[in-house]
Amino acid sequence: MKNNYINKNLFLYCGLQKEELENIYPQIMERNVKLISNCNIGIIIFGLTLLVVISMLGYSTAAYWILVAGGAVLFLIKFLLKKFKGKFDILYCYAFLIVVMVFGMALSLQPANINFPSTAFVAFLVLLPITVNDKPFRMGLFILITTATYQVLCFYIKNGDAFAADIINTVIFSILGFILYIMISNRSVREIFFWTQAAEKDRIQEEARIAERANRAKSNFLANMSHEIRTPMNAIIGLDEMIIRESNDETAKKYAADIKSAGGTLLSIINDILDLSKIETGKMELVPVNYEVSSVINDIVNMTEKKAEDKKLKFIMNVDKDIPSVLNGDEIRIRQILLNLINNAVKYTEYGSIKVDISFDRNASVLKAVVKDTGIGIKDEDKERLFNLFQRLDETRNRNIEGTGLGLNISMQLAKMMDGDIAVESEYGKGSTFTVKVVQKIADGTPIGDYTKRLEESRKAEKEYKPQLVAPDAKILVVDDNDMNLKVFKFLLKNTKINITTVLSGVETLELLKSNKYDVIFLDQMMPGMSGIETLQYIKEQKLAEGTPVVALTADAISGAREMYMEQGFTDYLAKPIIYEELEKLLLEYLGKNN
Repeated sequence: MKNNYINKNLFLYCGLQKEELENIYPQIMERNVKLISNCNIGIIIFGLTLLVVISMLGYSTAAYWILVAGGAVLFLIKFLLKKFKGKFDILYCYAFLIVVMVFGMALSLQPANINFPSTAFVAFLVLLPITVNDKPFRMGLFILITTATYQVLCFYIKNGDAFAADIINTVIFSILGFILYIMISNRSVREIFFWTQAAEKDRIQEEARIAERANRAKSNFLANMSHEIRTPMNAIIGLDEMIIRESNDETAKKYAADIKSAGGTLLSIINDILDLSKIETGKMELVPVNYEVSSVINDIVNMTEKKAEDKKLKFIMNVDKDIPSVLNGDEIRIRQILLNLINNAVKYTEYGSIKVDISFDRNASVLKAVVKDTGIGIKDEDKERLFNLFQRLDETRNRNIEGTGLGLNISMQLAKMMDGDIAVESEYGKGSTFTVKVVQKIADGTPIGDYTKRLEESRKAEKEYKPQLVAPDAKILVVDDNDMNLKVFKFLLKNTKINITTVLSGVETLELLKSNKYDVIFLDQMMPGMSGIETLQYIKEQKLAEGTPVVALTADAISGAREMYMEQGFTDYLAKPIIYEELEKLLLEYLGKNN
């Protein structure tokens, strides 16, 4: 049980804790200096006036010269202390108090007053609190020293009765003055404290408002940037695909393959920047769904194995047979984390192997992946910076490696959003091991079985027969205000024999749908006059495409875009630049339902 003693800090430090007083001490000193500077001018004027009046009356003017000379000295002290930028303001404050006290002593000890008890000095003891708000200990010590000095002088100068009366008067009034100092200081300092707190709160709120406006501006900029970059990228990647398919010149095909690779890298960088923006603004949200683990692993193998083989690296994928076949979580982000880690391993490994081990802890519901490489490794001093934004370690050695340094940071933040983490072990020059753990719910606990065997069988079947989309009876409508994008779209589906109709605006779309029916409609979002969302609303209101899938065709690929378009009524979503495999997969799904 705590004792209910009075907290001496709250009493001595003006109702505040000592630390709170320390924080506002510069403001207190600033207030003191301003007040004393104003008083100092008054002191000099007052001293000069009294000098004239007292000299005219024929009395001693020595005490009044103290005011004038003291005021001048105070001006000099303030001037000299300017270069220290407030570090010694307390000296200026106490110099003022000394001038006032010396003036009081001089008045009380001049010949006309030596036979009478002090009046001037005790008056100044009482008035002292209105001038300087300093720490109570120093102020109390100052009052004690000046009072003791005055009493010593009185002992030698004043007669016995006056000295005895002075002892009583100065002790009483010094105590009274100190109590008044505590009371007035308490009020003044607390006012300064609460004013500072209010000002700090206003500053924080204003900074929050500025940050919010900046975040909104950044989000708008990134959305526009995404569209502006992806639109020409659609033409570049699409036309490049034409060259790969139709050119008979092997050199040209090689150049086209390099363009395709560079385009993929650029898209990856754009996606990383957009993801980072969403994470920073707190708008990145996980979208949990039930997903087949084997499907995700297939995608990862297909997207990374060839890169390793191109560098003549051995690629090993070990999948635990007991992993549940269906998990619940954000499969897109799971795939993104693993691709980042494996692609990094491939980038920084020139010789040897890339080994990936995937397992699942059923007791903790944790999906675990270990990515081990025989690459360049990481220096001990660099490990702390590994997951920082825009960090590229060992720049001199890795200057030719592509990337922005965002991938690991984004992966770490995504892992933490899934109640997980990423750990790294590395020996410089010998390789690195990254271990990622994320929490995933079990949707179907049936073990995945022998994944490696199934992968081999699947690849064997692919070699024997590769399906191709051919649908001569299908009719699709593509709406885009960019003529080049329409040409690319038609070329990508050239071998499918699908009947493709293209238009450049929402208005043309509405007119066409009044007399024609299509199996799938691809509708661009950002068009002049009538946007894709507005066009879709008119289509639904006028019932022009009942039962027809309408796919959002857009360069708006920021995180959450798919969900936003689905909420607006679109059936599906296809991002630009168009990747043929994604387009084919989507058409197989919807044409299969309608043909």
